[in-house]
Amino acid sequence: KLRAIGGVWLTGMGVSMAYNATQTSLSPSVKVIHSRIYAQALTLTCLLGSAAAEWYDVKYNNRRVVDDDPYVYKPPQGTRTAPVGR
Repeated sequence: KLRAIGGVWLTGMGVSMAYNATQTSLSPSVKVIHSRIYAQALTLTCLLGSAAAEWYDVKYNNRRVVDDDPYVYKPPQGTRTAPVGR
């Protein structure tokens, strides 16, 4: 997802730079600033959409994000673990 969002930012920056290049009344520094602002707004919209999609998946598809977390320790199959608290 982060690569996709980075790609959206890069594409948004390029498109807005191309659009601002047609504006002859603006100085080059103002064109860059406007392009960055447009790209940031597009990126924030993409992040909010991604967060909303994750929330919807967790809430309505009865999936738990914790089960899919690759950073949670899972003991190897076939090993016994000691009960906790005994």
